[in-house]
Amino acid sequence: MGAKNKSIPRLVAFDMEGCLTRDPTVWEIMHRRNRTWYSHGEPYWQGFLAGEMGYDDFAKRDVSTWKGAPLNLLKKAAEEVQLMGGCGRLLDALNEKGISLVLISNGLMCVARRFQKSFLHIYANRVVEKNGVLTGELLLNVPYNSKAKILTKTIHQLKLEPQQVVAVGDGEADIPMLELAGTGIAVSPSDPRVSAAATHVVEKDCLEECAAIILS
Repeated sequence: MGAKNKSIPRLVAFDMEGCLTRDPTVWEIMHRRNRTWYSHGEPYWQGFLAGEMGYDDFAKRDVSTWKGAPLNLLKKAAEEVQLMGGCGRLLDALNEKGISLVLISNGLMCVARRFQKSFLHIYANRVVEKNGVLTGELLLNVPYNSKAKILTKTIHQLKLEPQQVVAVGDGEADIPMLELAGTGIAVSPSDPRVSAAATHVVEKDCLEECAAIILS
């Protein structure tokens, strides 16, 4: 990992799943509540991991199996998702320093909404509902390869330079975002390409290390 010149951070961009939240994800929890995990959820996930479908296709297929389920079932699933250790302390510390935060996730808005009080902007995909029932449709607000584009737009809106930005991610979709930012933090990455794109690597449930890196 080559070191990058670091300036005072003004903006921190976070991925959500695997960085701020831990497994099981809302996808798995919802499938289990809807009794579609073994019939659809797990096979779709394994198909994505095997390269049989892209992430965007996987996400749409996943949500399509929830058609007809009550919205309240998804809300309860979102509430069950656990946060990473130190998540609240990290966000509070950054807020106290006046650093702007943006969440850019390929995950679902029903979970991302839990972080609203801490973030300037939140970008995530939205499950469509009508009259309290899920339609089976997914509004793909954050396609798999769009994170760097969204971050670039935010940087321009805030009139910042990339060297004033920190990005925090854990997966392949985060690589362009990590490379764009002056400081890139990979949280327990499973892919060596993610580590190579970052300037720092930390372990899950050790988000205090992120605060130390960002504020040092």
